[in-house]
Amino acid sequence: MGQSAQAPAFNILLDRLPDSYQGWLIRTDYRIGIQIALCLQDEELTQEERVTEAVYLLFGNGQPPLQTAMDGIAWFLQCGQPKREDVPATTSSQRFWFDFDHARICASFQKTFGVKLHRENLHWFEFMSMLDCVDEDSSLSNAIQLRGTDTSKMKGKQKRDTERAKRLLTPPVHYSESEQEAIDEFFSKIK
Repeated sequence: MGQSAQAPAFNILLDRLPDSYQGWLIRTDYRIGIQIALCLQDEELTQEERVTEAVYLLFGNGQPPLQTAMDGIAWFLQCGQPKREDVPATTSSQRFWFDFDHARICASFQKTFGVKLHRENLHWFEFMSMLDCVDEDSSLSNAIQLRGTDTSKMKGKQKRDTERAKRLLTPPVHYSESEQEAIDEFFSKIK
């Protein structure tokens, strides 16, 4: 049997929480992971700016070669787990946002684990493991479940109420400066 060239997946029960990637020190606090995730989604930054900022956030001033850094970011965000090729791509919309759901995350951690996140220094891998396990009746779980509710078979008031609740639990769309100018110009013409 041939051996896989891929490193074994990280096991949070057996392995020490990592503080480096391929010999390069990394910043492991959960806040860094959130900042990296937000940075990579920031549409106001160019792709190059996103990568540069994410590399700096994870590695600080001691940065590895670019490909190693990018692999390290992916590894870190995936909590040391290989990318799952067997998971089909989904067409469903996003159901979770770190910036929009911050209060729900904090409340859910406190309810489920008795952890006040603003007082804790959790490793990103620990944080993500715990995030996956918040109580089903927590505000975060309820919001995620509602956002994923299929309303196509609902009728009348139930459908209207569910769609309204989904809108209230979804962040507003942010337009780029040029998109907002085009929208404003359009509405100025129809007033």
